[in-house]
Amino acid sequence: MKKKLLTLATCALLGVTLAGCQEKETLVLYNWGEYIDNSSLYGVNLIKKFEKEYNCRVKTPYFDSNEAAITSMETESYDIVIPSEYAIEQLAMNNMIEEIDWSKIEGFTKDDITTPLKQILNELAEGPNGFDFLKYSVPYFFSKVGICYNTERVSEEELETYGWDVFRQPSHKNRVAYYDSSRDGFMVALKQLGYSMNTTSTKQVDEAFDWLTSMKKTVNPSFKTDELLSEVPEKHNNIDLALMYAGDVIYCMMLAEQKGYEIDFYAPTSGTNIFADGMVIPKNAKNKELAYKFISFMCEEENAMANSEYVGYSCPVNSAYLKLISEDGYYYDYKEIYDVQIRENDEFFRFNEDMKIYMNDKWLSLKA
Repeated sequence: MKKKLLTLATCALLGVTLAGCQEKETLVLYNWGEYIDNSSLYGVNLIKKFEKEYNCRVKTPYFDSNEAAITSMETESYDIVIPSEYAIEQLAMNNMIEEIDWSKIEGFTKDDITTPLKQILNELAEGPNGFDFLKYSVPYFFSKVGICYNTERVSEEELETYGWDVFRQPSHKNRVAYYDSSRDGFMVALKQLGYSMNTTSTKQVDEAFDWLTSMKKTVNPSFKTDELLSEVPEKHNNIDLALMYAGDVIYCMMLAEQKGYEIDFYAPTSGTNIFADGMVIPKNAKNKELAYKFISFMCEEENAMANSEYVGYSCPVNSAYLKLISEDGYYYDYKEIYDVQIRENDEFFRFNEDMKIYMNDKWLSLKA
């Protein structure tokens, strides 16, 4: 009898131990690098906070382009991915992502989206061959592309006079940093020429290629990406002009100000790329319920504010957005850049496989 009782007690104890050691639920978040506040720099680490709140683990593999993310999604399983709007459109067309069940998002609805972003997404949905971004994703960040410039070497008058053509002025030779992206690179040339960045005309793309070739010959630009975040804020650099995302420019402006160096941001009136990144749930996600909890978590005002303060891009949660640009808000001094409003000539990128391939090939030829 004692042996039997001991055996039962041992099994009970073992059961408790196994239950305690049972592996936690895991959320696999596939995101851009440095695109979530996970540093504890301001006393907030959103990944650890979510893990603690939901007693789970979060794995965070990174991608460096929308194209790389889509390719990986074809063979790997992720619970949440955060691509850009044209990539979300491609994923939806290829039936690779779920439609969002907004009833599963706690404390946040479509009505709670930042007002200017809501306007932008409505225009995207209602335009020619419209795409309903909110049918397949929940907004994560949004921003625009423009010119970061050294105010000691470039005047606002020069920018207003030349627009995107400022990148072809001989006075800035060897002092131009051009973002290494075929889409944004061609966007600049197409907009300066008066065309849509979503053109389906190879003739117009060829004209844009000639514009880019002229720029390369005239100013000998350096093609860069994330290294701009460390180079641009330095007072003694060789960059007069840089093609950059507004959120990155705000980050650089803050660092430059600490070093007694002034830079600013300008988006030409001929138009630019307005973009929105969104949280999507792949069809082959293994933990969709936890994915919805993460989406709800990121849409909480406090978390959305912390994330935007760390990353620099515009927040999609309206209550947080308004606080961030209020008089005592974190982005009040940068309100004109942070407060993204769509203008007459601004556009979203749309997915077009043939034109993407054509521009990519031309871009490689340009840099060769």
